[in-house]
Amino acid sequence: MWGISQRRFEQKAIYDYTQNHLLEWFPKLPSYQAFSERLNRLAPAFQALAEYWLSVIGVDLGEQLDYIVDSCPIILAKGPRSGYAKVASELCEKSYNSSRKEWYYGIKLHVIAARVPGRLPIPVSLMASGAAQHDLPVAKQIVEDHAFLKPGYLYADKAYIDAGWALSLKQNHTIELLTPRKKQKGDPLISGDTFSTFVSSVRQPIECFFNWLIRLTDIQSASLVRSLSGLLCHIFGRIAAALAKLLFNS
Repeated sequence: MWGISQRRFEQKAIYDYTQNHLLEWFPKLPSYQAFSERLNRLAPAFQALAEYWLSVIGVDLGEQLDYIVDSCPIILAKGPRSGYAKVASELCEKSYNSSRKEWYYGIKLHVIAARVPGRLPIPVSLMASGAAQHDLPVAKQIVEDHAFLKPGYLYADKAYIDAGWALSLKQNHTIELLTPRKKQKGDPLISGDTFSTFVSSVRQPIECFFNWLIRLTDIQSASLVRSLSGLLCHIFGRIAAALAKLLFNS
């Protein structure tokens, strides 16, 4: 986590710096291979730490919240290489990244965050899924697993439109789902529809959150990952480092 906070995004760079400058603190530093193996074993610990810090962050939030939900890709291979990649196939899949207009092999990181006017959104729940998984069922699973969401509004894009889920959110969580209007045949709706523009403007900070996370941890680039345990360490180690930044350096 310290290495990530110092913008040393590769395990080898963290190991080399420790060996060259911190050996007095770590006189029994093992070989790089042993270091990497032990680090990958810590993935469940990073996950538990991230979950605990998420619960701590949520304590000071208000009694009614504006939530935003979205996802971003974590890429192990892209372009032509995406069709041949096999690393961490238990979780990773090939999918199309519409924002970058390219195929990639990897996963998606899904986030529900609380909107804080004038500040970065505060994440309240995160989940990883295969890259080809649709965002809607993952969001449903996040809400189901995160039973203590506070009342409020959930702002989402058109991928999350689902009348049944909207009713469930309202009845079971006192949360109202707000999405841009989906144009129907014969609908006079135009691109400048005021409500859709409003929803999009409220959702915009989630892009700022993903950009901040990527700049801080380089979480989106996972091309050096060589195993499922390495991928989980990559994801949760970086998430834990980012949450530490939110908690202790805000």
